[in-house]
Amino acid sequence: MRAATLTDHLAGWPDDRLERLFALRPDLCHPPVPDFAALAARASTQMSVLRALDGLDRAHLDVLEALAVLSLVPGTHDAGPAGSAVRLAAFFQDAAVDTVEGLLEDLAGAALVVGHGPDWQLPAPVATALGPHPLAFGRPAAVLADGAGAGTGDLADLPRDRAGTLKLLRRASRENVEAGTEDQQEDLLTRAAAALEALQSSPVARLPEPPGPVHDLLLRTGLLVRRDRLGEHPLEAGLAWRDGTSGRPLDRRPPPATGRPVPGALSRNAALAAIGDLLRACATLLDAVTPGLPTLRSGGVGVRELKRLAEATGSSPEDTAWLLELVAAAGLSVLDPDTSTWRPDTAAVRDWRRSDRHVQWAALTAGWLSSGRAPMLGPPPAESTGGAARALAPDRNRPDAPRLRAALLETARDVSADHPGSPLDPAVAERQRWRAPRQSARTAGFTPALLAEAERLGLTGAGALTEAGALVAAGHLDQAAAAVGQALPPAVTTVRLQGDLTAVAPGYLDPEVDRRLAGMAEAEGDGAARVYRFSDASVHRALDAGSTAAELEAFLAGHSDDEVPQSLRYLIRDVARRHGLLAAGPAAAWLRSEDPGLLDAIVADPEMSGAQLERLAPTVVVAGVGPRELHRLLAAAGHRAALHRAEDEDGPPAEGRQRARRAVAGTEAGAFPEPVRAVRWSPSEEELAAQIARLRSAPTPAPTGPGTEEAVAVLRQAAARRARVDLVTVDQRGRRQSRRVVPLAVAGGRVRCLVPDQDAETVVPLHRVVSADAVPVP
Repeated sequence: MRAATLTDHLAGWPDDRLERLFALRPDLCHPPVPDFAALAARASTQMSVLRALDGLDRAHLDVLEALAVLSLVPGTHDAGPAGSAVRLAAFFQDAAVDTVEGLLEDLAGAALVVGHGPDWQLPAPVATALGPHPLAFGRPAAVLADGAGAGTGDLADLPRDRAGTLKLLRRASRENVEAGTEDQQEDLLTRAAAALEALQSSPVARLPEPPGPVHDLLLRTGLLVRRDRLGEHPLEAGLAWRDGTSGRPLDRRPPPATGRPVPGALSRNAALAAIGDLLRACATLLDAVTPGLPTLRSGGVGVRELKRLAEATGSSPEDTAWLLELVAAAGLSVLDPDTSTWRPDTAAVRDWRRSDRHVQWAALTAGWLSSGRAPMLGPPPAESTGGAARALAPDRNRPDAPRLRAALLETARDVSADHPGSPLDPAVAERQRWRAPRQSARTAGFTPALLAEAERLGLTGAGALTEAGALVAAGHLDQAAAAVGQALPPAVTTVRLQGDLTAVAPGYLDPEVDRRLAGMAEAEGDGAARVYRFSDASVHRALDAGSTAAELEAFLAGHSDDEVPQSLRYLIRDVARRHGLLAAGPAAAWLRSEDPGLLDAIVADPEMSGAQLERLAPTVVVAGVGPRELHRLLAAAGHRAALHRAEDEDGPPAEGRQRARRAVAGTEAGAFPEPVRAVRWSPSEEELAAQIARLRSAPTPAPTGPGTEEAVAVLRQAAARRARVDLVTVDQRGRRQSRRVVPLAVAGGRVRCLVPDQDAETVVPLHRVVSADAVPVP
């Protein structure tokens, strides 16, 4: 279609149809266009057409591709013109004509097809954007014959239907002297038919060297054409195998969800359990990374650090990597640019811990929704060199990640609305393939990973969408948080102390109580009932933090359903009695004891060689390491020492506080690039009215030839078909020159053409092309 024709076509539209066009393709009026010629030129640009195609569902896209196929073989049916609704309906295995006409009207409203009487035409830029293999058909035999490799059979007389194709294969297999017995010939025929069936979904196949019996049979019969190391199934052969149809039905309805519905109570309970586990895991992780998490020079957390952190938190490396990404997305962890170390944001973490559970969940969910990072549970990036993705590595930046998450939740909401409680896997993937097949082809690999992350966030439970997930999908995060807050059971503040030196929390424990218990006992296991185990080392840790034995016993007595067991009281008091025998303090570090024999044993202990101990007095020893390191080495060697803190040491050392301030200040810019917000711009009523008024007031342009974009599209189509075009160019002085050429390739801003009259090739810069018109085939 000529650009001038599209200009006239759009100029004849009423205002309401133009408003519909701008609603479907808002990029056409952003920024505003001055006249209809500019509107037609913008509607023909490749980027605008590709954006419009990405928004089509399977039914509309199939009709467009069917138009492209039928335009290449106009004589296949006698049902009417190539683009008539009747012929298209027959092409889709007798689909309803009214359905096809409705789809064509929708496409015409988006300026993707143009109707002229009963015949609908496909503009050249749209045909080019659809690619060389619409509906998984190959290119025409006439195009493939030019440059076909050795071994390709006759392409001039291909069969017209499947029966003829099987007859051709049977005859060729009998002529094959290597076929052997009749059973072997039948086996070869069966394998060849299976290969043809596979070519209906992908018409291009890689050919082995030398070709096997099946490939050799298809090549000799012309059902496969050699192109270098590849073989392509011709369009005519594909139509014959599908008996002149598209080989697929046309259905405007999305595929139904399959699987047994999940009971609502089961989904809700599973989601609430996942939320509780998530909040507990994030709190544990933030405690574990408080000293800092170093990164590699190339970015991201190394495998060894990740395994160490996973062991410290009691989770798998995969879960730990995802949690690291999540807390960073929520702003709870920041990157110190001076040391390339990830640390918790002190202020943010403090506020997060003091918040109610539903507020904590909302903060994590908001970070997940807005994160410009590919899902950590998904496939590693193509540029990843380690074979597996590294947590917090820059190669996982994906600006469209927020749009992918929003699209997944929206699709899940639609599936659940049509089929309440239906499992989302694989219903979401199937619905996305139907709703936006071109986009789904590029992002399908992330769908399982995003569903897994939604499950961990409690947006889905037992594979079905939850109430909170539906609210988040609708953009109501605050309402979802309120629903989660009402559904979560109240936090418990008491535990059951047992004689085996354990404490059992019968439910979600209050964060402050959990923090105090974790400071004096080791947390074990996950789930609704968490276990805390008291030991000599854990009580020492509580005393080192500044607590006294009396304070520990008082806390346990105030938060226990029963009396404190005698065994636990004995443990606390015995550790407290021994806790002051040794004292370590900053000096680089010193060690003091009233027992000279004990110091003799420590100095002579080979496990303490790393402390660089030196005896200053019978009761005093100094070390070459800091007090915390000395305290750790003593504990590893089996010696317990009371750690004395400096009077002004209320938090991390001065250097650490400065780094923390720099890290927090650095969060304004962010450790990763800000994602591209997935907000689709839509013109307001005032903007639409102003745009249409501007178009109506613009002078009518003089008739011209096709625009540059359409000329390039015509050249690309002609190059794919080896068809002739009338090419008009201008030289350096502005003089026009017209000649009939056969385009061979369009790339690098130039078109390489064969000039049949001169039997020579020429190269023309695209900026010198004025117009290109396809020559009708006689």
